[in-house]
Amino acid sequence: MFHTLFLYIHIVSAVGSIGPLFSLIPITKKMELADEEHLAGLIQSFQSAITVVKHAGHVLVFSGIVLIIISGWTWTTPWIMLTIAIMIGSIVFLARAFKPTLKTYGTHKFHKELFIKKLKKATWQYILILLVMLWLMVAKPVLWQ
Repeated sequence: MFHTLFLYIHIVSAVGSIGPLFSLIPITKKMELADEEHLAGLIQSFQSAITVVKHAGHVLVFSGIVLIIISGWTWTTPWIMLTIAIMIGSIVFLARAFKPTLKTYGTHKFHKELFIKKLKKATWQYILILLVMLWLMVAKPVLWQ
């Protein structure tokens, strides 16, 4: 029962850490046509989605650690090691991909077209990174022995 509970938490937090990223795609499309007044609200929505992703990621990591401890998997299992390596890279990516770009809004460094282009590119890259980790956790491939 304990394992099932943490597996459920892990799956729900995976959905929470990936799902909101897909809402960012239409938000960036709306940014292209938005005037200054509406752009601020869209940027706030974008930042809120990133916050949800970040906090769901915290739950995902915690529940993953618990699952490794209570299951038969070990820290040296190849798919776990690769997932952890990608996760560390994704944390660095998340910190560098969105925050510096979002901070330019309202400053002299803000250029709407470049701003939106960077957010779109970072969104798709982060989705791809998280989907690779999701595949590793679902498929549990034997990568080496």
